[in-house]
Amino acid sequence: MLSDSTIRALRYADQVIHEADRADVFTVYDACRAAIGAITVLDDFYVALLREDDRRISYPYLFSNGSYAEAGTMTYGPAGVVAWVVASRRPYRYQDDQGALLNRGIRFGDLEPSADAVVVPMLTEGRVVGAVGALSDTPGVMTDEVVAALTWLAAVLLDRIQAVSPRRRLNLGAVYPELEDAGRAGTLMAVNHATSALTALAAEIELVGGLDDAEERAAALSRLSRRCFEVQAALITRLGGHADPDAQRERRTDPLEALSPRERSVVDLVTGPDGDPGNAAVAKALGIGTATVKTHMASVLAKLGLEHRSELRWLVRSGEDDRDVGPPGATTL
Repeated sequence: MLSDSTIRALRYADQVIHEADRADVFTVYDACRAAIGAITVLDDFYVALLREDDRRISYPYLFSNGSYAEAGTMTYGPAGVVAWVVASRRPYRYQDDQGALLNRGIRFGDLEPSADAVVVPMLTEGRVVGAVGALSDTPGVMTDEVVAALTWLAAVLLDRIQAVSPRRRLNLGAVYPELEDAGRAGTLMAVNHATSALTALAAEIELVGGLDDAEERAAALSRLSRRCFEVQAALITRLGGHADPDAQRERRTDPLEALSPRERSVVDLVTGPDGDPGNAAVAKALGIGTATVKTHMASVLAKLGLEHRSELRWLVRSGEDDRDVGPPGATTL
């Protein structure tokens, strides 16, 4: 059960989201961040949209220590929080591994390590198409209630982002064509929308230059700054390298494709259903020496960017869609 204060925060966010213009994704992201900030001590917040087949991830919204940050698109690695969330399809919590996975990622904001964090996936049809992260410099503040609230907000975000999906009973794209982001027509529409927004910004900048009152000028500049991030969020949400369920390949990219056949055999044994049997047992099963097993394992960890062999269990997937694995030291239910 959520507390009354958390329910009020989520209801207010839901109201703001529903009242926002259908093309205004920035207000939607901002409302989610404000809701979590009202529930717990929040320093950093982000929304990420991703594509599993080539590990492409886009950040249309980044907020750190009271300021909006520059977003963008990049490739996520095989050994960080994003890879774990994609593999496990469940929320990542700092307390599960004391931030080990979190601190392997690219830092933003003040570049100082966070003391607590939670990252929840946006799930659709069994796929992870995005993630929402809440981070704090204060330890022990990301409670179960925060995880529940963030998970609920992630579903709201996904509903808004994928509002024009042809699988939806109500195809909002027919009524709100500006939301359409598929194909050349959608790209041109997004570009035209951004061009119009930037033209309006240029006109407003000229007006600000003519303001004599310092407070009025400061307020106008603050509005212009927000408008810039609104355009950024809209562009990355529509054009970034995030998931399109209809364009996704049927099979995920194999994270072990860079390994040799012998290295893969070692990994198969180490990540088997009965757990890691140890170097001696692996050597006996493969008919090789223990030293050779150690050499193969060192090569595997180097190629995959991992530090410990126990991390292989959450990275490697055997193709079972219902497999639920956690980070090193976590309890799997």
